[in-house]
Amino acid sequence: MTATTNQLYENVLFIDGKFRPASGGRTLERRNPATGERVGHFASATETDALAAIASARKAFDQGDWSRADGAERAAVMLKISDAMLEQLEHLAWLESVTTGAPLSDCRSFVRSSAEAFQYFAGLARDITGHTHTFGSAAAGFTLKEPMGVVSLILPWNFPLDEAAWKVCPALAAGCAVVVKPDSKTPATALALADILQHAGVPDGVYNVVVGEPADVGSALTSHPDVDAISFTGSTGSGRVVMRSAADTLKPLHLELGGKSPLLIFADADIDAAAKDAAFGAFWHNGQVCTAASRLLVDKRVMGDFLERLTHHAGTMTIGQPQHNDTILGAVISEQHLTRITDYIQRGLSEGATLHMGGEALTDGDFAEGAFIAPTVFVNARNDMVIAREEIFGPVTIVFPFEDEQEALTIANDTTYGLGAGVWTKDVDRTFRVARRLEAGSVWVNGYGSERLELPWGGYKQSGFGRELGRAGLDEYTRTKSLHLQIQGL
Repeated sequence: MTATTNQLYENVLFIDGKFRPASGGRTLERRNPATGERVGHFASATETDALAAIASARKAFDQGDWSRADGAERAAVMLKISDAMLEQLEHLAWLESVTTGAPLSDCRSFVRSSAEAFQYFAGLARDITGHTHTFGSAAAGFTLKEPMGVVSLILPWNFPLDEAAWKVCPALAAGCAVVVKPDSKTPATALALADILQHAGVPDGVYNVVVGEPADVGSALTSHPDVDAISFTGSTGSGRVVMRSAADTLKPLHLELGGKSPLLIFADADIDAAAKDAAFGAFWHNGQVCTAASRLLVDKRVMGDFLERLTHHAGTMTIGQPQHNDTILGAVISEQHLTRITDYIQRGLSEGATLHMGGEALTDGDFAEGAFIAPTVFVNARNDMVIAREEIFGPVTIVFPFEDEQEALTIANDTTYGLGAGVWTKDVDRTFRVARRLEAGSVWVNGYGSERLELPWGGYKQSGFGRELGRAGLDEYTRTKSLHLQIQGL
């Protein structure tokens, strides 16, 4: 199967180098969340299919060439993959857009960033190193970095291709074999990637894709003894389920989970720039971002000015159909998720918070058949309200006033999550003081939410553990062996 315009990879899984239907013949219908139109049907795997994918990966890792290849050989293949992704940019972006509802312009950037991830980890594939130690004149020791083995990669629906790249790239660079389980709503780009990897020279069995519901395939992918490790991105509740399933076989586990990220705006900041940054930090991608700035903490002295400017900048974020060039915010992932978001909004109102803007689904004109909602801002809320404690995963943020730096930090850290946080200030001393005290895996100063391939990404507290990206992300897919060498015995 080779990629063609608007090819959706319907009704197939990818196992042992071949596209094939699910063993039970079941399918999952997917509709475009922006239009309600049927996109197609994806295969719905059974446990039998999951076991076949695990067996394929096990054989490829134990008996194949990929795990034993020189890092330069793996790097060369990964660079071919990157080139092919860029050649198929429009096709991959279309797949991403019609299944997620995201603007096509954003989806093109997602393809580019995913291709860059293959380039970056291709470089690291050539630089997997251990340490050397000498013990007097008669003994030495070495540490070897070896591939982890067979890894289950369980993906979310919000950034299907980027999340696949963040996991697949370091796994391939390290020499692992993988079973990828994309979310059932958004598997198209993971399947398209299978086609690209196959033509670039990734051996059969090294990359497998199982599309299915967690109830059908999840247990096999997280508990089977032939799976050596798991990388999961999703909700904190689902992360707990994965962790319990992996416990019986004591698998190494990487979890990237939810967030309720604070952005602190101090009075000395450029308030207009901070408000614009906060709008994008809270509402971009409809807030369906694990580090969305869902709690805005603002010095009370500039609260009025900030709210006025936040309202203005949020109002400039054009909501529309994904294919339109001026669209900044597309649809949320599904009608069911839209209902979840509006239920949280109603909960906030019932708890006594005040709507400053937004709060209702959009249902007229171009929005009539899709799942659209405008940016929503709450004020007069407390940090113990449900809307402030739980991850809404929609374009909803809460603005809290604070008196001083200590109160801001107290509110910011009063959460079970710890994925991201941000600070706006011109005070250099405060920058480092506050950043050090914020309990989050990533902190952004005067510019919220960007990620760099070179810097690790992951959380504190119930936002998970382990890291993606950077050398730390590669380490998740390797294990260390110590080699003790007695020189006099040689």
